[in-house]
Amino acid sequence: MILLGAIFEQVLILIVFCLTGFVLCKTKLLNAEHSKPLSVLLVYVFFPCMSFNTFSSQFTVGYLAEKGALILVSLGILLVMVVLALIICKFLGGDPYEKNVHHYSMATSNMGYMGYPLAEAMYGPGGLLDCMMFGLPLSIYIGTVGYNMLTAGKGKKPLWQKIFTPSLIGILLGCTVGISGIQLPQTVFDIAKMSSNCVAPVSMLLTGMAISQFSIKTLLSNWKVYIICTVRLLVAPLLSFAIVKLCGFEFALIPAVALYAMPCGMNTIVYPKLVGKDCNLGAATVLISTTLSMITIPLCIYFLLP
Repeated sequence: MILLGAIFEQVLILIVFCLTGFVLCKTKLLNAEHSKPLSVLLVYVFFPCMSFNTFSSQFTVGYLAEKGALILVSLGILLVMVVLALIICKFLGGDPYEKNVHHYSMATSNMGYMGYPLAEAMYGPGGLLDCMMFGLPLSIYIGTVGYNMLTAGKGKKPLWQKIFTPSLIGILLGCTVGISGIQLPQTVFDIAKMSSNCVAPVSMLLTGMAISQFSIKTLLSNWKVYIICTVRLLVAPLLSFAIVKLCGFEFALIPAVALYAMPCGMNTIVYPKLVGKDCNLGAATVLISTTLSMITIPLCIYFLLP
């Protein structure tokens, strides 16, 4: 019970930041425009620094030989989740865009804004590194297939920009430093560490600010969203656990369950906004899944992970 309480406490800390962003916007102390500079800092500074900090200190030839297969396991589970999402979407029905939102919400999770900060808090730098290695195929899928699904192919980013995101560049630089053993000034690592500490609070503040722009009553009234959230919060981590156990990939257990236990990702709000599409459905999945995750994440980590 002590461990369960500690897990719940870590989730609660993130949710408090989310509620803070929500309340600040609802009380007009902040408005939607204030989220843009925070988003820019998060995407172009804090995330890349967290990636660099983690990989530069932990990524070695030995680690790559031992844990490189995390990428293959991740690809396998992602394929299973994509197929499952396609099947469920057929039963839920709706127009093509609605199906895309449903599909994206079930197949991927909020691993960046919530998964990585929680993994670091629970399992330290080593656990975070495993999660980020496992998350590489997911990141590419989100930036390419997910981006096109949620923008109806209207996005103007070239393919290389969707793949080589600032976070991935931070990972590549960190890998280079980690494997080569290049000695950089300590100031560089101090800056990266301080910046990475900003990821959790800023990302959850942005989540709360994004949700605050929509009518809560409207968001809670869509019955399909509750099915999506059940798949995302319970079916996905249980399925990931089963695949890892049945295939004997014990080394992938923590990143697989931890990342797939996260709530629906915010990109169902962010990406459609880029092309002026309705974000209410995406906001509903984010709101409900993030709220319910206060219960489901501690239970999944407590019962499924060592």
